Amino acid sequence: MPLYDWQEEDLSTLRDNKYTALLAIETGGGKSPLAASAIKDSGARTTLVIAPGSTLSSPDRNWPVAVGVWADQEMRLLSNGTKAGRQAITDFELGYPGVYACTPQLLARKSTDVSQWRGDLLIVDEVHQLSSARTSGQRRLSGYNPQDDPVSTHFESRLALSGTYFRQSFDNAWATMRLLWPELDGRGEIADMSYYLWCTDRMTSEDVYTSRRDRDGRPVKVKNFLAEREPGKLLSEMPCVIQHKRREKCCEYHPNGFLTVDKPQELYRVVDLTPKQRRAIRELEEHYMTYLDDNPLVVDLTLTQKQRIRQLCLGEANVEYYTGTNKDGEEVMKSRLEFDPECVSPFADELLSLLDDDLPTGEPVVVYMDSQRFASVLVAKLNARGITAQEYSGVTKADLSKFGTEFQVLVGVTSSVGTGTDGLQDVCSTEVWMEVPVSLTAETQSAARIDRMGAKKQVQRYYIQDSDGWAQGRLSDNVTKRLAINKSMRRTNGVK
Repeated sequence: MPLYDWQEEDLSTLRDNKYTALLAIETGGGKSPLAASAIKDSGARTTLVIAPGSTLSSPDRNWPVAVGVWADQEMRLLSNGTKAGRQAITDFELGYPGVYACTPQLLARKSTDVSQWRGDLLIVDEVHQLSSARTSGQRRLSGYNPQDDPVSTHFESRLALSGTYFRQSFDNAWATMRLLWPELDGRGEIADMSYYLWCTDRMTSEDVYTSRRDRDGRPVKVKNFLAEREPGKLLSEMPCVIQHKRREKCCEYHPNGFLTVDKPQELYRVVDLTPKQRRAIRELEEHYMTYLDDNPLVVDLTLTQKQRIRQLCLGEANVEYYTGTNKDGEEVMKSRLEFDPECVSPFADELLSLLDDDLPTGEPVVVYMDSQRFASVLVAKLNARGITAQEYSGVTKADLSKFGTEFQVLVGVTSSVGTGTDGLQDVCSTEVWMEVPVSLTAETQSAARIDRMGAKKQVQRYYIQDSDGWAQGRLSDNVTKRLAINKSMRRTNGVK
């Protein structure tokens, strides 16, 4: 299958840069075909692809297909769980030529010995997943301490792929620079060997006081890095970046972006929550706000905690509160939700109304949400009404080859469905968002499942929201206001 003209030019650029580059191509722009073509074009004898498991899990998934079509080779999956996977690891470590692949989880696992992992070309898909400094995966991939022996230094050429590069947190860029250009490691260079100095030089910051105390009983101050000091400066300094945008001018081939269909039409469906849901949400706010009042210097509302308000909008749930600790050992308020299969759900009722009354009979639809627990409840509710549905999550993987033929509705959990599900655009042009994730990366990737290259027509994107505005983040707004008040009013030992 031939590449597009612009991909041929990109391949020439990779050739000129010894196949080391950031492929900063927005979601749906063909990163895998370009990277797979680089395998063949470079003449690499041994290639390692590190990619999410959903893109590797079977011969018909993204990467095995891309390697077969554009590199004309068969991909072998490294795994400790199967005989074939263990043999692949042995052959890879002995230096037998071929294209090998593994998941980020295998790379990060303590029991995995990566000291013998080496080759000609390293391809890291969704590189942002291995870019959080100091994590096990990041240290094994690109190195944090001088004594680390990262996999990236064992390969002559390196490609980093991401359609959402740095978007979740700009400091993730440091690890990507260390992966691609470790030789540019001097003070002020793009891969400064010191993560802290790199962040200090390149990012704006603010001082934050924690609940920890020093020997004199004063709150310990830490630096919270915010955003790039000069937006766009790092990209301009990189030796090789290939960038294509969905609906913005990015090159002579794409004066309006690489997508040819109009941007999705956004339609809103507003419902009233039940009295029980409203009580549960107010109780949740009260727990968190009371906790903030008692500990005004400690605020660590994790993504899971921020999701709770949205999840309570999905249906009537049982909520359990408890205190736990965050990654710094500080005490934080936590909660867990359980949905009864028969729970009342205005959101589910609205979806059923949409399917019954507003869409053509049997039209394939993708439904997005963050909550796996409610996803399984929704699938049961749909099937009970005679609407065939399957779940795609970290727990249950729908058979995507049967979407649109043997089942009508795909209920996708955003943390899972955002990668490795190319092909949905061939079947579907209607999506319903019952829950927008707090993770911008997860939202961006999921939103590009059917709004991507190959889409047949404009996407119809429905959002189900509550009339009180809870699902839009009312809790986050309240927390922000409370923190501003605390910062203005509180002084501790002369520290503002």
